[in-house]
Amino acid sequence: TKNPLRKIPTAHQAIAIAKETKTPLHPEYTAYWKLITPEQLKELLHWLDEAKIHTTERGVEKIILPIRQAKKTLEDAGIEHSVANSEFVIITNPWATVLEKIFCLTQNKPSELAAKMQGEDALEKINSISEIKQRDKAGTFIGTRMGRPEKAKQRELTGSPHVIFPVGEEGGRLRSFQSALAARKVTSTFPFFYCKKCDNKTVFRKCELCDIKTTQLYNCKRCGLLPKKECDEHGPCDSCDTREIDINKYFESTLKKMGLKQYPDLIKGVRGTVNSEHIPEHIAKGIFRARYGVHVYKDGTTRYDMTQLPMTHFKPCEIGVSIEKLKELGYKKDINGKELERENQILEIKPQDIVLPNPPESPDSGAAEVLANVAKFVDDTLEHHYGLERFYNIKNPKDLIGHLTIALAPHTSAGIVSRIIGFSKTQGLLAHPLLHAITRRDCDGDEACVILLLDAFLNFSKKYLPSSRGSTMDTPLVLTSILTPTEVDDMAFDVDIEWKYPLELYQAALEYKAPWDVKINQIQAHLGKPTQYEQMGFTHDNGNINMTVACSAYKTLPSMQEKLEGQMDLAVKLRSVNESDVAQLVIEKHFLKDTKGNLRKFSQQMFRCVKCNEKFRRPPLAGKCTACSGKIIFTISEGSVVKYLQPTIDLAEKYNVTPYLKQVIELLRLRVEGVFGKDPEKQLALGDWF
Repeated sequence: TKNPLRKIPTAHQAIAIAKETKTPLHPEYTAYWKLITPEQLKELLHWLDEAKIHTTERGVEKIILPIRQAKKTLEDAGIEHSVANSEFVIITNPWATVLEKIFCLTQNKPSELAAKMQGEDALEKINSISEIKQRDKAGTFIGTRMGRPEKAKQRELTGSPHVIFPVGEEGGRLRSFQSALAARKVTSTFPFFYCKKCDNKTVFRKCELCDIKTTQLYNCKRCGLLPKKECDEHGPCDSCDTREIDINKYFESTLKKMGLKQYPDLIKGVRGTVNSEHIPEHIAKGIFRARYGVHVYKDGTTRYDMTQLPMTHFKPCEIGVSIEKLKELGYKKDINGKELERENQILEIKPQDIVLPNPPESPDSGAAEVLANVAKFVDDTLEHHYGLERFYNIKNPKDLIGHLTIALAPHTSAGIVSRIIGFSKTQGLLAHPLLHAITRRDCDGDEACVILLLDAFLNFSKKYLPSSRGSTMDTPLVLTSILTPTEVDDMAFDVDIEWKYPLELYQAALEYKAPWDVKINQIQAHLGKPTQYEQMGFTHDNGNINMTVACSAYKTLPSMQEKLEGQMDLAVKLRSVNESDVAQLVIEKHFLKDTKGNLRKFSQQMFRCVKCNEKFRRPPLAGKCTACSGKIIFTISEGSVVKYLQPTIDLAEKYNVTPYLKQVIELLRLRVEGVFGKDPEKQLALGDWF
């Protein structure tokens, strides 16, 4: 057949091919015989003696067996069957035909074959008596633990601020401008700027009164404000100090300049700036970000984080873009050299093109919505704050297609220019392996982010970065505009680009040879040639990249208890997993550490005011906030300490963990009760016992 991965022969055809060509049976009809023991095989053959075989002129239709212990052998071997009335096991086609041909059920008594079988394992024994030969379908299984669920969401700092402008304690619990405006002041650390024209001291690089660039001043503790960083007499000066400013003056002047009479109900700043000179962003950017629900990162940009997924080919129907638009972007022919006319033609992705996630089932906003809002924020900032023309003019998220972004991986400071060509329903950044590699990440499902290019050009500044060590990590200090394959992480050079694996590869796999013993066409053979960017092949077509689990249950289940129940339910069902070990790992690595840590923090905690958020090492003797007379509460509640205690006890009892771990849990329970007291025992009515 021309397409063996898609066109599967029937069971009768597969058996005929195997007999005529003396080749092993098609994998579709090969069971996992190596996963059962010789004893299980013998038990299965004796069970098949009791089978009632229903046949027609086309051959065997179904096999009916009484329920026996040997049913588990069918499960272990992966042979499909159903149960009727809790009494009978029914095997229908294609497996009824396959079993009949392998064991000659209509000609022999299956149990008599056991004495004729030779070999060490079940597969060898079956091949020794059957004219239809089979290969080992099981191979080698590798077990792994889940590292983390998929990710596709906007990155946010603590408190989800809209602007890097300090609102101090006056911002209240939400760190909002609204609370600061009500207090009519903000107390925080600010730089010194001076406008000569207006004789105005300000915190901005441009005067809020006349919009002219200001001069930065530095404070000498003896001489006062100076226009240079060092005083000739007293040495280095301070670039900032902690003082009180009239926040209403700055906010109202911003509204006036922008021509705004209304503003969002909640605009969030930061408690205080953390860069060395305490340079703030302009308030106008916070107003526009809040208008569109856009949040700022530490460098002034907005990021969208995603799990990295490599992709070399796609179909227009998979990424939600029209044929006409793709032609505008340079996709004119498919992989077979035919003109692009249909949505199901396969195209090779260009190395710096990306497909962003827009999952409909995710609780988080997709990249299409977030980046469209960022584009609107950028346009408003250009027009109203900088007095320039709007650039993006986004009417719907599809207008983002064709625009440029910066792709950036964590723990690096180098971004790569990339182009949006569409949106998938997955939760990953789909891009060429070379693009993932140039972000200095292995192509293994790690994480990266994208930033709209103009957002970075307009709003990024090193001045905003924290003064702490490592603050330049995860920032686009360097930008690569052209992807050069020889400069990327060399792990990408080992990507196979064959259209079809040779027979030698499969033969070598049977002999467990090393991967390099078989020469396969890879990217590394094309470095420095035109084919380093194109004409890459693939061996298996996946149909549609969106036909998958769009959002894992780990993200959709609301509580940790439901997540745990789902995990343990899977552990019980999976034969390769010991549920007691899973329960013990969850308790030791997560629940115990969390409960012990929170119990320790509870005894060391501070107290805070619910009204002004003032912190206290110990509760004031007055029993209320000394600043605003508000109510004083714990910063760590009893609920956060005991939330995992009962699930831990239940888990240990249900899945029978080790006696030592049970004793550790009991000691922890006694410690918790020693701090919070024991729940009073409820008086039960006599009827409750029955």
